[in-house]
This record gives sequence, structure tokens and C-alpha cells, in this order.
Amino acid sequence: MKKLTTLIALMLLAQATWATSIKDVFNEFKDTPRAEYVSISPFLMKIGKCFIDEEEGPEMALAKQVHSMKVLDLADCSPEVKARFTRRIADLDDNGYETLVRVNEDGEKVNILVKQKKDVIREMLIVCAGTDDCTLVFFKGKFKTEDIDRLVNDNTTHRD
Repeated sequence: MKKLTTLIALMLLAQATWATSIKDVFNEFKDTPRAEYVSISPFLMKIGKCFIDEEEGPEMALAKQVHSMKVLDLADCSPEVKARFTRRIADLDDNGYETLVRVNEDGEKVNILVKQKKDVIREMLIVCAGTDDCTLVFFKGKFKTEDIDRLVNDNTTHRD
């Protein structure tokens, strides 16, 4: 019984060690040559919110709900870097995230993951991985699901 318990503990430890977090991906790729990385702290977001006019539309009202964000763009990086990014994203630990949208078209994959409490989205992760486009966008804030739905509906071309 001790051997079984030890084996299970080691397996769980190994899985936790191999799991990739969002922070790990940003840290690994942000200093890669030709990578573009932007991190906007909560302090800078507060300053930026002073210049947002909510009357300009639902996008601006939603922007006021963002507390911080990070963007990593690897579009100008080598194919090897993009392939490594795609592998790392595949190993990404869900860590409490739920898939909101998943698209796979012509080898380009887009996933939108959210972490929410009740009906409020606290974190949103947008992952684009493929041969041409490799981008990671991370938002922290307080978004209501109906605000996201409204934004998507307002900016989506509807087919008849």
C-alpha cells in the first residue's frame, strides 16, 4: 500500500512539474529575438481609463473593466520559435480556465479561455497558434458574460 501511495504521489508531482503555466510561456518567449511583448500594469490601466469615453460604444465601456493586460506577438519570429510556442501552448495547464471559444481553421488555432467566479469573468486568455500567427493575450479584470456576448454580436458579421 505504501508503494502505491508513493507511486501516485510521484505521478502527481511529475504532472505538476511538467504543466506549463501562462506565466511560464510569457517568461520563456518575451525576450526571444523579434518577439513583441507588452505588459500594462494596473497602475497604467487606471491612468488610461481617465481618457476613455464610454459614450463611444460598448468596446470602451468594456475597456474600463480591464485591470491589467499582457500581449506577446511572435509573428516576426522564426518558424522554429513558432513551433516551440505551439508545443508549449499545447502543454498549457488549464489551471481553472474554461474554454469559451475554440476555432481550428487551416492549421491556425484560436482559443479563448476564461476564469470566472459566478457570472463575472476575472481573467481572459486569447491564444492564437499556427504557422503564421502566434499570439498570446492575457487580460485581468471584471467582465460580465453578457457584455462579452454583446461585444461579439455587435462585431460579428451575421450570415443569412
